[in-house]
Amino acid sequence: LSLYQQALQMFDTLFGGKHVKIASVHFDIGCVESEQGNLEAAMRHFQICLFQRKQLLGPDHVDVADVLLHMASLYTKVNDFELAADCLEDSDNIWKSKLGNSEKLLSVLMISGKRWKAIHCYQEAEANFEQALEMAITMHGQKHELVADILLDLGELLQEISQTQQAFFCFDESIEIRSTLFGADSPSVAKAEYSKGVAHIFQGQFDEAAACLNRALTIRRQKLGNLDSAVGDTLNTIGFLQLKMGNIEGRDALNPLMEALEIRRHVGNMGKVVSTLQNILSLYKKRKDFESCIEVNSDILVVRQDEFGPTHERVAEAWMNLGNVQASAGKFVESRACYEEALRIRTLDHGYQHRIVAQVLFKIGSLSSRQGKFDDAKKFFAEYIRIRAEEESDPDEEMAQALTLTGDLQKETGEKSKAQINWMSAIEIYQQLGYEDDHKKIIKLQERQKSLGMIGLFGFGGFGRKESGVGEATRRKSSGSLADNLSVLGLNLGFDDNASVVSKLTMDQTVIMQAQQQS
Repeated sequence: LSLYQQALQMFDTLFGGKHVKIASVHFDIGCVESEQGNLEAAMRHFQICLFQRKQLLGPDHVDVADVLLHMASLYTKVNDFELAADCLEDSDNIWKSKLGNSEKLLSVLMISGKRWKAIHCYQEAEANFEQALEMAITMHGQKHELVADILLDLGELLQEISQTQQAFFCFDESIEIRSTLFGADSPSVAKAEYSKGVAHIFQGQFDEAAACLNRALTIRRQKLGNLDSAVGDTLNTIGFLQLKMGNIEGRDALNPLMEALEIRRHVGNMGKVVSTLQNILSLYKKRKDFESCIEVNSDILVVRQDEFGPTHERVAEAWMNLGNVQASAGKFVESRACYEEALRIRTLDHGYQHRIVAQVLFKIGSLSSRQGKFDDAKKFFAEYIRIRAEEESDPDEEMAQALTLTGDLQKETGEKSKAQINWMSAIEIYQQLGYEDDHKKIIKLQERQKSLGMIGLFGFGGFGRKESGVGEATRRKSSGSLADNLSVLGLNLGFDDNASVVSKLTMDQTVIMQAQQQS
């Protein structure tokens, strides 16, 4: 990256800011930034490259198509599928008009097909794969590695859109070609067997899935070695299959998952490490083994901190999940500490008046309610609803649940009329979301109303009414500094007025989690 930046400065001096070579260096820097996860920086360089190439080479040049294809990948990573689709459409049009029936177009169609699939534009993906397949057969004949690769990609796509029969035909054809070219025990065959096994899992055909995956595992162990990443992937999927089959007792699921975890740690792919830990977590949840769940969630937290740093949203999410399992285990003090750390991170990242912050307040309110701290719980729920109301977001199940719990708390503290209004508001939200009147959630709320003997007295709802005891919160604006807002809730997360001080809680909890990881 440093060398590219030096080259960019030299070319700027030589050519005065606009030149094909300058555009190419911006493209190279964008690629490096993208690989390092610096997506905003990568996009800036790609956009400069795009602008210059359009001006210097023309809007329909293949180099313009190339940068559009890379920009589509970036937009996909940030879940902006609309812009990704725009880039792919423009890119495809250029490639197809300029390249003709060439090897380059064939390669681009395969890449573009995967990009379209990633943003769930299956019709465009299928069209590109089928055109690539036709070209590959014409150029190379049926029994060619490239044909086998396209058939595998097409099979995975067809399986995803539930065209099962066609998908398995593609898998079988791909396996047959690979076996002919490389032998039945080649890693190439194992790759196709693995994809076919995954497809069987999603069709609920577990015996067939196990046969495919075990064949793939045997080949990969023999040909690639026991610590190869593909072996880890296969073991992880076998463990997942055992979970789907309900084999949660004994070692049928746990053994392959633990071996997959060891391999993935060895390889160093943190995302895949977390994926396997989450599968192990699912196993322990099904067993209701909360202590093991706590250990695994703590492990995930440490991995996320190592990968993203201490104040990333993925880390906040890990703190939330750890807090949830601590609460399930009855460890309310530890759970509260986890939620407060998630609150601190999200407030730093998003500001206090944000829905994702409100979600943490909801969790702390629920925890306080379980502890019998009803006044505290009401404060947290009121603040949750205030932030949601000011954000003007559409009501959802979480909002309905907050209103329900607020009503329950008000009943406990003798505020019966306010409880009725909140319950009625919750019913109205469920109705807006399409729940029928005989749904168990609506029925339970109506039973709450009947228990107070006041049903029918409040034929209105809508969260934010002043009479509910929550409406006052929705009308209260932020009380000034972040510290002031948190002090209303009895929280001290270590912020100054600029929300810049790192709380001692982070350091203490991180030390604890790292110690657990080492042990």
